[in-house]
Amino acid sequence: MDLTTFVNAYRGPLIGLIASWGAPWGDAVEIAQDSFSEAWLNREACRGDWNDPEVFGRWLRGVALNQYRNWARSRRRRARTMTLAPAVLEQAVSAVDPEPDQQLDALRQAIGRLPVKQREVVLMHYLEETSVKEVAALLSVSAKTVEGRLYQARRNLRRLLDGELSVAQIGRMLLCL
Repeated sequence: MDLTTFVNAYRGPLIGLIASWGAPWGDAVEIAQDSFSEAWLNREACRGDWNDPEVFGRWLRGVALNQYRNWARSRRRRARTMTLAPAVLEQAVSAVDPEPDQQLDALRQAIGRLPVKQREVVLMHYLEETSVKEVAALLSVSAKTVEGRLYQARRNLRRLLDGELSVAQIGRMLLCL
Protein backbone atom coordinates (compact mmCIF):
# COMPACT_ATOMS: atom_id res chain seq x y z
CA MET A 1 0.00 0.00 0.00
CA ASP A 2 1.44 3.40 -0.95
CA LEU A 3 1.10 6.56 1.15
CA THR A 4 -1.77 8.10 -0.85
CA THR A 5 -3.86 4.93 -0.67
CA PHE A 6 -3.07 4.64 3.03
CA VAL A 7 -4.21 8.20 3.81
CA ASN A 8 -7.30 8.02 1.57
CA ALA A 9 -8.41 4.75 3.17
CA TYR A 10 -8.14 5.86 6.80
CA ARG A 11 -8.37 9.68 6.89
CA GLY A 12 -12.10 10.10 7.44
CA PRO A 13 -12.62 7.34 9.96
CA LEU A 14 -9.52 8.31 11.92
CA ILE A 15 -10.53 11.96 12.23
CA GLY A 16 -14.00 10.92 13.37
CA LEU A 17 -12.54 8.51 15.91
CA ILE A 18 -10.21 11.14 17.36
CA ALA A 19 -13.06 13.66 17.52
CA SER A 20 -15.14 11.08 19.38
CA TRP A 21 -12.39 10.93 22.01
CA GLY A 22 -13.03 14.61 22.72
CA ALA A 23 -10.68 16.56 20.48
CA PRO A 24 -12.17 19.58 18.69
CA TRP A 25 -12.55 18.98 14.96
CA GLY A 26 -9.58 21.11 13.86
CA ASP A 27 -7.33 19.47 16.43
CA ALA A 28 -8.61 16.02 15.42
CA VAL A 29 -7.46 16.72 11.86
CA GLU A 30 -4.01 17.73 13.13
CA ILE A 31 -3.73 14.69 15.40
CA ALA A 32 -4.76 12.43 12.51
CA GLN A 33 -2.07 13.96 10.28
CA ASP A 34 0.53 13.43 12.99
CA SER A 35 -0.70 9.86 13.42
CA PHE A 36 -0.39 9.18 9.69
CA SER A 37 3.19 10.44 9.58
CA GLU A 38 4.16 8.50 12.68
CA ALA A 39 2.47 5.32 11.43
CA TRP A 40 3.91 5.59 7.92
CA LEU A 41 7.44 6.23 9.10
CA ASN A 42 7.28 3.34 11.57
CA ARG A 43 5.10 0.92 9.59
CA GLU A 44 7.71 -1.83 9.91
CA ALA A 45 6.97 -1.87 13.65
CA CYS A 46 3.44 -3.06 12.89
CA ARG A 47 3.13 -6.68 13.96
CA GLY A 48 1.55 -8.69 11.20
CA ASP A 49 0.89 -7.78 7.60
CA TRP A 50 0.54 -3.99 7.45
CA ASN A 51 -1.16 -4.36 4.05
CA ASP A 52 -4.08 -6.11 5.80
CA PRO A 53 -6.65 -3.37 6.64
CA GLU A 54 -7.78 -5.04 9.86
CA VAL A 55 -4.24 -5.42 11.21
CA PHE A 56 -3.05 -2.01 10.07
CA GLY A 57 -6.28 -0.26 11.10
CA ARG A 58 -5.95 -1.60 14.64
CA TRP A 59 -2.30 -0.54 14.78
CA LEU A 60 -3.08 2.91 13.35
CA ARG A 61 -5.78 3.36 16.02
CA GLY A 62 -3.13 2.67 18.69
CA VAL A 63 -0.76 5.22 17.14
CA ALA A 64 -3.60 7.76 17.02
CA LEU A 65 -4.49 7.07 20.64
CA ASN A 66 -0.91 7.80 21.69
CA GLN A 67 -0.91 11.01 19.61
CA TYR A 68 -4.23 12.02 21.19
CA ARG A 69 -2.88 11.40 24.70
CA ASN A 70 0.16 13.55 23.95
CA TRP A 71 -2.11 16.30 22.60
CA ALA A 72 -4.36 16.13 25.70
CA ARG A 73 -1.36 16.33 28.04
CA SER A 74 0.03 19.37 26.26
CA ARG A 75 -3.40 20.99 26.21
CA ARG A 76 -3.74 20.55 29.99
CA ARG A 77 -0.29 22.12 30.47
CA ARG A 78 -1.23 25.09 28.28
CA ALA A 79 -4.56 25.52 30.07
CA ARG A 80 -2.72 25.94 33.36
CA THR A 81 -0.50 28.65 31.94
CA MET A 82 -2.99 30.51 29.78
CA THR A 83 -6.23 32.14 30.84
CA LEU A 84 -8.50 34.33 28.75
CA ALA A 85 -10.60 37.14 30.13
CA PRO A 86 -14.30 36.14 29.89
CA ALA A 87 -15.13 39.17 27.71
CA VAL A 88 -12.43 38.27 25.19
CA LEU A 89 -13.66 34.68 25.06
CA GLU A 90 -17.30 35.74 24.52
CA GLN A 91 -16.26 38.12 21.76
CA ALA A 92 -14.29 35.37 19.98
CA VAL A 93 -17.20 32.92 20.17
CA SER A 94 -19.75 35.43 18.88
CA ALA A 95 -17.47 36.41 15.98
CA VAL A 96 -17.26 32.80 14.81
CA ASP A 97 -20.98 31.97 15.00
CA PRO A 98 -23.17 35.04 15.63
CA GLU A 99 -26.53 33.24 15.15
CA PRO A 100 -26.21 29.50 15.75
CA ASP A 101 -29.00 27.29 14.48
CA GLN A 102 -30.67 26.16 17.68
CA GLN A 103 -31.61 22.66 16.49
CA LEU A 104 -28.12 21.90 15.17
CA ASP A 105 -26.59 23.32 18.34
CA ALA A 106 -28.88 21.14 20.46
CA LEU A 107 -27.93 18.13 18.31
CA ARG A 108 -24.21 18.83 18.76
CA GLN A 109 -24.67 19.02 22.52
CA ALA A 110 -26.69 15.80 22.49
CA ILE A 111 -23.94 14.03 20.52
CA GLY A 112 -21.53 15.05 23.26
CA ARG A 113 -23.75 13.32 25.82
CA LEU A 114 -23.91 10.00 23.95
CA PRO A 115 -21.99 7.00 25.30
CA VAL A 116 -18.46 6.88 23.87
CA LYS A 117 -19.05 3.89 21.57
CA GLN A 118 -22.15 5.48 20.06
CA ARG A 119 -20.53 8.91 19.76
CA GLU A 120 -17.50 7.55 17.92
CA VAL A 121 -19.57 5.70 15.29
CA VAL A 122 -21.83 8.75 14.77
CA LEU A 123 -18.86 11.05 14.26
CA MET A 124 -17.03 8.62 12.01
CA HIS A 125 -20.07 7.64 9.92
CA TYR A 126 -21.99 10.90 9.59
CA LEU A 127 -19.43 13.66 9.97
CA GLU A 128 -16.66 11.99 8.00
CA GLU A 129 -19.07 10.15 5.69
CA THR A 130 -17.30 6.87 6.30
CA SER A 131 -18.98 3.64 5.30
CA VAL A 132 -20.16 1.22 7.97
CA LYS A 133 -17.64 -1.34 6.70
CA GLU A 134 -14.71 1.10 7.08
CA VAL A 135 -15.84 2.13 10.56
CA ALA A 136 -16.07 -1.55 11.52
CA ALA A 137 -12.54 -2.23 10.24
CA LEU A 138 -11.04 0.70 12.16
CA LEU A 139 -12.85 -0.20 15.39
CA SER A 140 -12.21 -3.95 14.98
CA VAL A 141 -15.90 -4.83 15.29
CA SER A 142 -18.44 -6.29 12.86
CA ALA A 143 -20.47 -4.15 10.48
CA LYS A 144 -23.64 -5.29 12.30
CA THR A 145 -22.21 -3.95 15.56
CA VAL A 146 -21.62 -0.57 13.94
CA GLU A 147 -25.15 -0.56 12.49
CA GLY A 148 -26.55 -1.39 15.92
CA ARG A 149 -24.57 1.40 17.57
CA LEU A 150 -25.78 3.88 14.94
CA TYR A 151 -29.39 2.78 15.52
CA GLN A 152 -29.03 3.12 19.30
CA ALA A 153 -27.30 6.49 18.90
CA ARG A 154 -30.16 7.88 16.78
CA ARG A 155 -32.69 6.64 19.33
CA ASN A 156 -30.68 8.15 22.20
CA LEU A 157 -30.35 11.44 20.33
CA ARG A 158 -34.13 11.55 19.90
CA ARG A 159 -34.54 10.93 23.64
CA LEU A 160 -31.92 13.57 24.51
CA LEU A 161 -33.71 16.07 22.27
CA ASP A 162 -36.96 15.39 24.18
CA GLY A 163 -38.58 13.63 21.24
CA GLU A 164 -38.96 16.92 19.34
CA LEU A 165 -37.55 15.34 16.17
CA SER A 166 -38.12 11.98 14.54
CA VAL A 167 -35.26 9.53 14.07
CA ALA A 168 -35.38 10.27 10.31
CA GLN A 169 -35.09 14.04 10.95
CA ILE A 170 -32.14 13.42 13.25
CA GLY A 171 -30.48 11.31 10.57
CA ARG A 172 -30.90 14.15 8.03
CA MET A 173 -29.60 16.72 10.52
CA LEU A 174 -26.54 14.58 11.22
CA LEU A 175 -25.68 14.83 7.53
CA CYS A 176 -25.81 18.66 7.83
CA LEU A 177 -23.34 18.95 10.71
